[in-house]
Amino acid sequence: MFKVRSKINKDLPDAELMQLLAKGNRIAFEIIYDRYFYKLVGFCKRLLNEDEELAKDIVQEVFIKIIDKPESFSTHKVFSTWIYTLAKYLCFNHIRNEQNRKDLIQQNYQFEEATEIYPNTDSKLLKLKIAELYRSFNDKEKLIFILRFEQELSIKKIAEIAEIPEGSVKSGIYYLLKKIGLHLKEFKHEY
Repeated sequence: MFKVRSKINKDLPDAELMQLLAKGNRIAFEIIYDRYFYKLVGFCKRLLNEDEELAKDIVQEVFIKIIDKPESFSTHKVFSTWIYTLAKYLCFNHIRNEQNRKDLIQQNYQFEEATEIYPNTDSKLLKLKIAELYRSFNDKEKLIFILRFEQELSIKKIAEIAEIPEGSVKSGIYYLLKKIGLHLKEFKHEY
């Protein structure tokens, strides 16, 4: 991991410190850590509804990523923007994963409720069919499915996150619904 432990100027710019870190300089890492740890904890804490312990865990993960791949920082970028963006993405990933966990619990509850309303529906079979169908989706379909139907995000937000045009999101949703509808016809209830 760290190969070099030489004395360096603590006032060096972040980009130069990252170059030294990429060469294995431990002191460069310590300076960057001291410079950004508490700022990032405060930032993440706000994104995570004031959960300081979780914020600290995520910031630790940021620094682990920096240690593992210091070369992922491009000197053409502003380091502070880069590290805050990395922290933001890790926070959002945690929030999304937590929301997905809650959604799965809620979906399970809804399936149980549906079997009471429609006793002839085999909820286990429906769950298996949806899981099987989800596994057959390509990466773009999975992303659109999660963002639209689990996260309930707008077309515009999905387009920003997926980095595709809004029209592509709309057509993606259309074809996804068509695919889902074809595979779940047997579960349709007539009123």
